[in-house]
Amino acid sequence: MGASSITPRTKISKPIFTDRVGYIQQLDLQLMQTEAKRQKVRFEVTALPGTFAAPGRVLGYIKPEEETESINSDKFEAAFRIGKKRTFDDDPRFGLIVLSEIACRALSPGINDPGTAISVIGTLVRIFSRWLTPPEEKPEACLYDLVEVPALQLEDMYDDAFSLIARDGAGSIELVTRLAKAYEALIWISDPDVSRVTEEHARTSLQRAQDALAPAELEKLNALFERLGMQS
Repeated sequence: MGASSITPRTKISKPIFTDRVGYIQQLDLQLMQTEAKRQKVRFEVTALPGTFAAPGRVLGYIKPEEETESINSDKFEAAFRIGKKRTFDDDPRFGLIVLSEIACRALSPGINDPGTAISVIGTLVRIFSRWLTPPEEKPEACLYDLVEVPALQLEDMYDDAFSLIARDGAGSIELVTRLAKAYEALIWISDPDVSRVTEEHARTSLQRAQDALAPAELEKLNALFERLGMQS
């Protein structure tokens, strides 16, 4: 008797790839939800908007909820809109990067406009304060309960917003002072993770300033950083 030709059933997750090259600009969550419901699977997104996609980069995983013989990945792959450039609509990290670049350009020797950079820091504090403050209203019911999307990482958002500004503005007492006040304001949010990440960036900013500022300027700066429990 010949061997059976029946396809084995499996619950193993299936990775989704693309043959396109570019930045993920948008996720069609409705399409993911509809297809996941049709195939009786869950879908885990691993590449958020802003991710550079190329062949070999996993976009997500199809996760069967029960044993199945076949899984169709075409609709899930099509749910990732990929283009040549990053866009602001669904890519908040890109917005932070652009704000940071504006500040760094203003700090360049050819422009020397610390006022613009200081204004950007104020805008970043407002953005983070709004994002990190829990909403008063109750969250709406989950519309896409079969789709898993990773949360934005606080460390990544802080790096996008503050790292380059702290580096390029280390030699400006006005800018480092404004950064110290920005860190102080964010620590007032009183979330342990926010405080930890904020203090890490504050320490880095202070260390950079110690290598770039005159001793008299450092005395003034240390008084501000003492409020965060840090000194030179």
